[in-house]
Amino acid sequence: MISSATMKVGKKTLKLKLSTRALVRLEAEQGGKPFNEVLETILGGSGGVTLMASVMAAGLDDGKGLELDEAYELIDAAGGYRKLVPLLSEAVGCAFPELVPAKGEDGEASEEAGEASAGKTETPASP
Repeated sequence: MISSATMKVGKKTLKLKLSTRALVRLEAEQGGKPFNEVLETILGGSGGVTLMASVMAAGLDDGKGLELDEAYELIDAAGGYRKLVPLLSEAVGCAFPELVPAKGEDGEASEEAGEASAGKTETPASP
């Protein structure tokens, strides 16, 4: 099961989940571009406000999604889309734990983390 990432904005708790429903919606809104390409755009920071708003609209309400206007209001209430990047980062970790590099005994990313090292990842802690 995919966990949700949470963040408090004012009196509201946002729950962002990159559920299958959210991913399918994002792919459709991005002209059919596969989610891995959408994710690269998001993580690379080249997607801009429009993409961030689409991600929020698709994944908020615990992965059920919201209308874009509702997402705009929540982004503004949070202080702008950059304030929601940690929430998105946590949601990506919940949905794709294999992207979190394994850590060595010293707590630092292991040398193998840069290589494709199947089975050497850690699942992020649940919120």
